[in-house]
Amino acid sequence: MPYKFRTMRKNIFITILLIATSILSATGNEELQATQLETESFGILLEKHHPITSEESHNLYLGINSNVFIRNAEYFLPYTKGYTAFGFYLDPTLAYHINDKAAVSAGVHLMGIAGTDGLRDVQPLFRIEYQPKNWISIVGGSLYGNLNHRLYEPMYDFDRYFYAFDEKGLQILTNTRRWEADLWCNWETFIEPGDDFQERFTFGWTNRLYAIGEKNGNDAFQLSIPVHILATHRGGQFTSLQDTCIETLANAMVGLTNSINTPDKTIKKSTLDLSLFGFKNNSNEEHIHTHFKEGWGFYPNLTLQTKAWKLQTGYWMAHQFVGARGSYLFQSVAYFDEAFERADRKMITAKLFYEHRYQGLGVGFETQAYHDLDENSTDFSFGFYLRFEDRFKLLKIKEKE
Repeated sequence: MPYKFRTMRKNIFITILLIATSILSATGNEELQATQLETESFGILLEKHHPITSEESHNLYLGINSNVFIRNAEYFLPYTKGYTAFGFYLDPTLAYHINDKAAVSAGVHLMGIAGTDGLRDVQPLFRIEYQPKNWISIVGGSLYGNLNHRLYEPMYDFDRYFYAFDEKGLQILTNTRRWEADLWCNWETFIEPGDDFQERFTFGWTNRLYAIGEKNGNDAFQLSIPVHILATHRGGQFTSLQDTCIETLANAMVGLTNSINTPDKTIKKSTLDLSLFGFKNNSNEEHIHTHFKEGWGFYPNLTLQTKAWKLQTGYWMAHQFVGARGSYLFQSVAYFDEAFERADRKMITAKLFYEHRYQGLGVGFETQAYHDLDENSTDFSFGFYLRFEDRFKLLKIKEKE
């Protein structure tokens, strides 16, 4: 890449970051609606999970979930390539609360990208949810998936929000004062006899245990322990492929998250997150197609949050790390070049998020930078989002006598 172009795009990114940081300082005391910004997730893009209550029994609701977005990724490191997308998605659904423990919903996911003909993606949405206790929900069909799993970026790519939005399968959500968990299986590809492709699915289990302080409390100090597991599999007996690859790749993460809450200050929350990642290829020897059998990664990062802003910096150090659903910016292999590998990685990350919500409408901005210390080169991305999510009661259906 020409030196002048590299310098220009770096200067553009630095300018954006400085402007955004100055806005952060200027708006620190504004009376914006307080929003809980997750340590690793961008809250404005998460789908709301509505607990089922007795007051909602036999009610019919119309749900609208929509987003208009601009996303530009300037990726020039050898691990993956960038893109620019102007698009939208719209998810209208009808939901009926059967009783005080169960609900069923159905709708459609519509996605369009400017510059393409018609809709890019049309997927049916169907979900049955059973809540035997107020702290646990069993979900079948369309999952609360994607970024809602709150996986860290080495294990789940942020950009999958745009190209792998829909997930279907089975999910168990747990939410208590001291423990939140998400256990799911996303069945991605089903095969029948003679198909010339393989079945694929992803299994995951994310946990966060609160050792000090409660999950939704205002404790001055919080100490939590995240534990994440993610495994992908491809194979199947029905495929007609002659050279099949039965492959199972697994990632795990364990960490320690320390948070200090100062609600009366400009910086509302400061978080130090220490995360250790592992990779293991659990395939049989004859089916190992990845460059490495196992690896690891270490990702400490610091997050500062105001009412509407979140600034996060981190350092990524890894050895032979591969994440089947993770961002390739963190990996030791490349997405577009199967022959490429770099066993050891060292990278500095910087991320800035802004979100503000007003009566169902959300406005969000994010910019993320990745400076590879070996390549001495910086990749970055930024996005702007207008999100509307709400539901409206249509009618109450009388119970049968």
